[in-house]
Amino acid sequence: MINISIIMPLYNAGKYLNETLQSVLKQTYTDFELICVDDASSDTTMEILRTFQSQDGRIKIITNNERMGAAFSRNKGIKVAQGEYITFLDGDDIFEEEMLEIAYKTARKNDADIVIYEYKHALSENIYNKLICERSPEFVHKYCKKPFKVSDYSPLDFLHWTGTPWNKLYRRDFIVLNQLEFQTLSCSNDVFFVEMALFLAEKIIVLDDRRVMVYARDHFEVSRISYDRNPMCAYLAIERIGKELVTRKIFVEFAEYYYWLAYLVLTGALIATKTEENRVRFYEFLMKEGIRNLLDINRECYEKTDSHIMNLLVQYEKQEYETQWYKKVTLLSYYLEKRGEEVRKLIQSFIEHNVHTVLWGAGNKGKALLEFLDTYSLKVSTVVDKDRQKWGSQICGYIIKSPEEIWNETQVIIVTSHSIYNELLPMAEKKKIELVNIEAIVGKDD
Repeated sequence: MINISIIMPLYNAGKYLNETLQSVLKQTYTDFELICVDDASSDTTMEILRTFQSQDGRIKIITNNERMGAAFSRNKGIKVAQGEYITFLDGDDIFEEEMLEIAYKTARKNDADIVIYEYKHALSENIYNKLICERSPEFVHKYCKKPFKVSDYSPLDFLHWTGTPWNKLYRRDFIVLNQLEFQTLSCSNDVFFVEMALFLAEKIIVLDDRRVMVYARDHFEVSRISYDRNPMCAYLAIERIGKELVTRKIFVEFAEYYYWLAYLVLTGALIATKTEENRVRFYEFLMKEGIRNLLDINRECYEKTDSHIMNLLVQYEKQEYETQWYKKVTLLSYYLEKRGEEVRKLIQSFIEHNVHTVLWGAGNKGKALLEFLDTYSLKVSTVVDKDRQKWGSQICGYIIKSPEEIWNETQVIIVTSHSIYNELLPMAEKKKIELVNIEAIVGKDD
């Protein structure tokens, strides 16, 4: 048996395909097959594949007679895969050289159904910049030391693992036994596969390695399908997941997880829609029938679920599109409501010791933190934002300053997301300024 099957759906991928193939063939782990499914490309894709195949017999080429889409191509690849484990890669993305080796060893050691590793989106000019991700000791202890299943943790923990198929290694027998497949949609066609795999897996583990293992290339060409995605595809994916959970008689177990997933996927699809006309059309669909249809999948479960997510979902039925309410919502408010005591004590300690604190970021998350602190009559010293348009304006009674104004006087910088933390860490270490990540604090389990 081959140990790993890499499945790569390809359509007119010639521009970056050489780089992607080289990143696979440079892997330190060599016992794999690379299944390339060409979806009736009209560019140099097939020519490149044949050239590489003539030099490496691990490359297998499958062709579609007409364009069928990425979902069809991935499903076709799964059917012919011979590997003990399966992973996926798009024709313009890049593997870290040791990814397969470390992921496979972790999978075998833990008898895992799914191994999850870090990935990042990157522009072409930055795609070879090696990155590492911040992880707290609590994160490593919870997710990297022993296998878990979704129900072992809260719905908010589950949201860490949602997303793409290509930052995961899947046991092939697990996929085949559970008859998992990619949904035939023009976009969001991986949502059903990824989320159902997570719901059904008995043994999930996160790679105990902070390195980014997959770099997904960002594109901004209008010609690409993903440039203006149809949000109805996201809805159809969420609808199918709900019905599948009912069919498999596990909806009750995962109801709250499902509702959080539905809210985030639908809201993300709405925000990502490029044209105003399409956003309005999708919002009106959700308002008039879409949300109701999802909740009717199991109305009894919905009426017993957490009041916060209940309220968020019904806002689509209550609020008019013009309010843009969904752009102002942040999960940080919910995290602080549920797990904010440590944050309160920390800020109180800073105040008692006359520590000069700066909140970096005056967006929705920054506002959520300031509003939380205000309920306890607590204050930070200063608020800054790198957006020049915000300088001099107010947020929760603070005048927003530029970052250049605060470096020499600050003792603690408070951030509200992992991404800002990673961005500021080198400068904070250089200036010997303590950096506090609120998202990491409240992201812990109760």
